[in-house]
Amino acid sequence: MTRPSAVATVLFVGGKRTEAMDAAHSVGMTIGYLGPKDALSGRHQELAEIVLLLPDVSPDRMVRAAVALYGVQPYDLAITMNDTYLQAVAQINHELGLTTNPLETVTAVNDKAFMREVLRGDEVGQVASAEVRSAQDLLALAGTLGFPLILKPTQGTGSRDIHAVHDEARLRELAGELDFSLPGQQTSAPWLAEEYLVGQEFSVETFSAAGEHHLLAVTEKFKTPNFVEIGHLVPARITAEQRDLIGAEVRRVLTALGVREGPAHTELILTDRGPRVIETHTRPGGDAIVELVRLAAGFDIQELTFTWLAGKPLDLTPRPQAAAAAIWFLTLPEGEVTAVGGLDQARAAEGVELAVLTAAVGDLIPPLRNSWDRQGEALAIGPDPDTALQLAQQAVGRIQVEVVPSTASV
Repeated sequence: MTRPSAVATVLFVGGKRTEAMDAAHSVGMTIGYLGPKDALSGRHQELAEIVLLLPDVSPDRMVRAAVALYGVQPYDLAITMNDTYLQAVAQINHELGLTTNPLETVTAVNDKAFMREVLRGDEVGQVASAEVRSAQDLLALAGTLGFPLILKPTQGTGSRDIHAVHDEARLRELAGELDFSLPGQQTSAPWLAEEYLVGQEFSVETFSAAGEHHLLAVTEKFKTPNFVEIGHLVPARITAEQRDLIGAEVRRVLTALGVREGPAHTELILTDRGPRVIETHTRPGGDAIVELVRLAAGFDIQELTFTWLAGKPLDLTPRPQAAAAAIWFLTLPEGEVTAVGGLDQARAAEGVELAVLTAAVGDLIPPLRNSWDRQGEALAIGPDPDTALQLAQQAVGRIQVEVVPSTASV
């Protein structure tokens, strides 16, 4: 299977990482880069033959710049791996008539309320939901969705601002605390309320080609009570029947949304009614899930993406390097860092592929509210999922960080 129209020149929009650019380079693409000045690394400069740097990197400005650039230096496709610019890139491709996932599809994927509207009545597992545009809308939920319920931004990322609401008192508190204004050009509701789904959470990595969705891996997810992700495991510890149920539901959702090509990262909960999708993204998963999938499932998602775009035959033969892979994140109590150590021991531990510590002496550690508040991680492989997870957790345990309470911490 090959893509009908091959991409020879690709424009990357935003992003500090270069793995995707490396993959594009490996299949012989000409590479352009459009982004902020402070994101340009030496590797960006080595790979990109066309570079346009902007002081203003708002999505609207990026769209205008990309369209103008096309007039003097045409390209076959704009692409991004950065959530901030997914909608802008879809707008660029739409305005220029470049073939990829439709603008309506990406809009539905990026806006959780719109996604629920598109999926309503389709042959997918339904999740009760309601848009919330005002404090009055929020207070009315007590008589519609009932409790408990989940409240989240319609265009949020990184586990930010997700609230589990268990009673009317908490609902009234949030009605007085939340911002109901619409950012930028957003026209949908700023908040979405959904029924509280009970069950284990997973993410699903897929690759779509000509509207056919291929399941690459199911990832088991681990979260704190306030929904911050602190670990991932590939493969998930589920039965073959559960994997088939999850895969079938994700394929139905991607088809209903109109996804035609490329990687997708879909998050869902396996309830007693079956799998229920929380959200999906037309990009690979973050948190090093791409690396977990490469090691334990045997698929290089970046390689698949650019092989397909280049019009080359798509090879979906798995080539795993380990039976299982896991990542575990370091989370710290609020306060000031006074000492660090143990990173070398973590890196030298059995099965460890990667260990990182981002906290340094003098740093103020904030409360754990989202993914950006984590302070390090360890990725490990093992002969089975239980062992891989244990090795990753043990490696994080070897990292030593002393934190003292500080009135200056936020």
